[in-house]
Amino acid sequence: MTAGPDAAQAGELQAGELAELRATVARIAGKFGGRYYAARAQAGQPCDELWQALAQAGFVGVNIPQEYGGGGAGLAELAVVCEETAAQGCPLLLLLVSSAISGEVLARYGTAGQKSRWLPGIADGTGKVVFAVTEPDAGSNTHRLSTTARPDGAQWVLAGTKVYISGVDEAAAVLVVARIADSPRFGLFLLPAGTPGLTARPLPVDAMLPERQFTLHLDDIRLGPDSLVGGPADDAADDGLAQVFHGLNPERITAAALCVGVARYALDRAAQYARTRTVWEAPAPGAG
Repeated sequence: MTAGPDAAQAGELQAGELAELRATVARIAGKFGGRYYAARAQAGQPCDELWQALAQAGFVGVNIPQEYGGGGAGLAELAVVCEETAAQGCPLLLLLVSSAISGEVLARYGTAGQKSRWLPGIADGTGKVVFAVTEPDAGSNTHRLSTTARPDGAQWVLAGTKVYISGVDEAAAVLVVARIADSPRFGLFLLPAGTPGLTARPLPVDAMLPERQFTLHLDDIRLGPDSLVGGPADDAADDGLAQVFHGLNPERITAAALCVGVARYALDRAAQYARTRTVWEAPAPGAG
């Protein structure tokens, strides 16, 4: 029997794999580039072609468990995907929302039925699941949320308003954070697109993005027990905050990676301009 790689060798192997991942994602996103993204952002249209290309290569669901069609990797790999697409001029917000937040929450806390229903779509890019926590009077401060989930027999009744929810028009489902009525606990609920009582209204924003923002109105939406992430809760159950932050923490990591990619793209474009610009029909000093 041969010995396995030591820690240093394992680190080198991982570094090599991440470098290969970076190069492959950059090649895919580079075929689209900043002009493609800007045109989609100006029109308010999703970057569907790029999303599908990344999904077909297995990168949209790189962090989703293999048994649900994902790559079986982790946040490091997803962060690379976010950074490299942004570095090619195509920062995709729903990688942070669907793959990072919803994907990580459902992979960790979802019931077997919830995982089998939603994770394959997140993994192959055909079923985005967006996240709704922000409210008009609370922002994302979970301690001030007013959206409530009231138990009614075996069902739940959701009521409240969410704002600045990204990509609802592209989503197969919305993952909603709500306070359990008459309780200090919270719950996360899965609302399939088209759920009766769920109204999405486009929210105009100054940021020019392909992903549209929405206000969500939840008008006494009735949901079955299988809508609660993790299944029926009791007094000993997690109050939901752990679930929320298990999604928000990966979002922060992937958002930082996306911002690094945007900065790289801006620096590359600035350097390219400085090398190639001409002043009064002559190359600028130091160009070349």
